[in-house]
This record gives sequence, C-alpha cells and structure tokens, in this order.
Amino acid sequence: MEDLVGLWESAPYDYGTMESSWLCLRADGTGWSAWANAAGGASISRFTWARPRDGELDLQYHWTASGSWTSDTQTTTPPSLIEIDEEGPDHSFIHTGYTIKVDTTPLTEQPITALHLGTAIECAHQFGLATRDPAADDPA
Repeated sequence: MEDLVGLWESAPYDYGTMESSWLCLRADGTGWSAWANAAGGASISRFTWARPRDGELDLQYHWTASGSWTSDTQTTTPPSLIEIDEEGPDHSFIHTGYTIKVDTTPLTEQPITALHLGTAIECAHQFGLATRDPAADDPA
C-alpha cells in the first residue's frame, strides 16, 4: 500500500491541455482529488481508498465541491476554491487497475515515478509523484 501513498499530479502529462488534476492518497486510507482548468473552474472531492489486491485501487467518494479557484501560477499546487457553486455528498465509487513505474515525459527533465490508472480520476489517467509525504490539510 505504501507505493500508492503520496500526492500525485497530472502536470508531467499536461502538455497540450488547459487543465490539471491531483490525487492525494494518505497512509490512513483517506484522500482527496482535485481538478482545475485555465478558465478558473475547479472541483475538489474527498474519499476513502483501499487496495483490495495488488494492481487494484478502490475510491469511495463522500463529498465534492465545485466552483472557481485561485492558485499560485508559479507552482503546481492544487487549487483552492474561492467561490463554491455546488457542494454536497458524493456517493461515487471507482474501482480501477493501476501500475506504478518510472516514466519520462516531454515536460520533465528527469525520470519520474508515475501512476497509470485504467479509469480516469479527475479527467486524468496518468499522474507523477509530487511527494510521498502529503500534508494533512487539503485544498477544500
């Protein structure tokens, strides 16, 4: 399970897109996902997660919010909602396969640890590891 723990971001794979996604998997089985686009739209969701078997990931969502965001454009940090248009319970469940491997992309100078998913989460199938020690606070 430790191989999945961390803050993952789509930034290394965002060439040609106007949006980014984040996936945070904490060691305690909680997490969050976020999506933001260049036009200022964003969504943030909270979930619990489990790895039922090697190569499989389950996410049970329980809350989501969407609205307008702000972020320091000099970093790849997740968005912070400044205006919430909608928020509430989310009962979505995602079961997907995954692989973790070393990868290179046109946007990275060095090889990265990459998470490749069979099902898109927050509009992304591929994430690069930002940190193995995600902060306890989230952008919501």
